[in-house]
Amino acid sequence: MTDAAVDGEELAEAPAGRWRVLRDHKRLVMAAGALAVVAMFCGGFVAFGGVSALTGGKPAESAGHGGTGAGAAAGGDALLDFDDIVVNITGTTADGASAARYLKIHLALVYPESPEAEAAMAEKKPFIRDTFTGFLRQMTVEDLRGSIGLIKLKAELLKRARAVVGDNTPSEVLISDLVVQ
Repeated sequence: MTDAAVDGEELAEAPAGRWRVLRDHKRLVMAAGALAVVAMFCGGFVAFGGVSALTGGKPAESAGHGGTGAGAAAGGDALLDFDDIVVNITGTTADGASAARYLKIHLALVYPESPEAEAAMAEKKPFIRDTFTGFLRQMTVEDLRGSIGLIKLKAELLKRARAVVGDNTPSEVLISDLVVQ
């Protein structure tokens, strides 16, 4: 009977010991997960331009070099505004069937302010709009989901605008309205 009593005590102590080990590992797993999230955030930050993305792609000017931060930012860029663009896109219903949806977008292109750039952008505006319309018609509702969808959309529109203009004059796409119906 003493062997059974000893086996019973070992069995009673074993689950408590296991739970303690699992609890300790749980903390380790949670710490590793938190570290992984921080690493992914840092990797994404670097992949999407890092600090230059936060400063608009321009190096920060220091006060000691005679730069005026407010004066440089105020007069450096101009906007080429586009009227609303409405196109039909493809979506899927809950049962997987294809459904027609509409995309309405209002956007503007940012470019450096100069008479030459303004003339080139005004001349190419109808061609840029046509390129945007053709690209947007190929979109699906799934392409536009989430913030990554918006980032990809802006990157693709900027790439097409630069291709039409023939250089890197357009520096950014600003989207003021985006509605999918």
